[in-house]
Amino acid sequence: MVQLSSWRVIALKGIPYVSHIDMDAFFASIEQAANPTLKGKPIAVTGIGKRHSVVTSASYEAKRLGVKSGMAFFEALKLCPDLIAVGVQSKKYGYISKEIMKMMTSVSPRVMVASVDEAYIDLSFHTKLEESINRFISFKRDLKERFGITASVGISVNPIISKIASDYSKPNGFVVVKDGMEREFLNEIPVKDVPGIGKHTLIKLESMGYKMTGELLEGLEKSPMDLYTMFGNAFMGFLQSLTKKRFSRNEFFKEERPKSVGHSMTLSGDISDFDLIVRVTNFLAARVIYRMGRYKMEGSGVSFFFRYADRSSKAISKKLNFTISSIKDMTEITPWLISSIWNGTAVRAIGISCWALKEKKNQRQLSLFEKEKELLETVLQIENKFGEYAIFPGNILFLPEIRKLEKPSDLHYQGFCRREVSC
Repeated sequence: MVQLSSWRVIALKGIPYVSHIDMDAFFASIEQAANPTLKGKPIAVTGIGKRHSVVTSASYEAKRLGVKSGMAFFEALKLCPDLIAVGVQSKKYGYISKEIMKMMTSVSPRVMVASVDEAYIDLSFHTKLEESINRFISFKRDLKERFGITASVGISVNPIISKIASDYSKPNGFVVVKDGMEREFLNEIPVKDVPGIGKHTLIKLESMGYKMTGELLEGLEKSPMDLYTMFGNAFMGFLQSLTKKRFSRNEFFKEERPKSVGHSMTLSGDISDFDLIVRVTNFLAARVIYRMGRYKMEGSGVSFFFRYADRSSKAISKKLNFTISSIKDMTEITPWLISSIWNGTAVRAIGISCWALKEKKNQRQLSLFEKEKELLETVLQIENKFGEYAIFPGNILFLPEIRKLEKPSDLHYQGFCRREVSC
């Protein structure tokens, strides 16, 4: 949560609106703004090694040709032969993201950061909708002048509809769904564009004849049992949330710690040696511990996945009868996790995460563990000063291709913290 203390809460009734703001092709736009020769050209921000790297962000010139985030670069190249690969620079994106989130407090003092490139903003601090719109116009102008990028804004009385609205006219969109116009707006939205509806659910919905959101909401009113029988109670609750005009602001904007913390990596070359796989996994596990340490949390659930060279995947999730709070805890279980799902063939990507998180207890009694705690705190202090990847396990240097890099942060990696949000 980002807040600005200079705002004063006044006793006037605020407007019922909430906004969602989403940066347009965030990483790719940053690179195009930094390098004018890339403007107007199809680019993909990706990791090292084109053979196995994944598109992290694509410019709109590339998107128009079918290039999407998460797509293998070699597949994107088939769709767009002129696609330009630009190396990912996570530190730069993280810094710009934090600065943008600070800028958002010029619109409202209550900002909930949803990810590195999107946020929800409470507009109830304004008494007139026009006032908040003018604030956003100023914000978008400042964003363009300072960083050379654009953002799309959606405003409504419902957070989910605001998110749909922000995506409605990208890039550089600005959509306001006035109170009372929600159903009319949703009638124009394809079911596939509703966040929270996955591809498997979408296939079932389309087989039932639901292609537009308005049709789906009409089905909710006329034949709710058919939808309940097919999708269950959670989906029914989700559909009902689309029709709500009011929600608990205090609950929605309440600052929460993440529900899970994870780290994944797409490798520049396939690896099939068990020891190398363990080293990469332990490297990622250390990143997970560092991230949990920032939140002063520990976890009792762990998930692990492989993506093989043939692009098939295998995953495992386990609820443990003990908590994970140190690198030692993680490295004791990573060989077991690997052995549980590895089929012996070459691995392209690895990911590990912790869940069932809770506040870390300071109940270590052995001096050895106290030293580990001090080490973790020292690592966090170093990274706070010098940034992520300022410190890392030395055995990562023995991985193939790593010695060719200037620093381990040049690796194509993805860290993620997940926060469950509902209204």
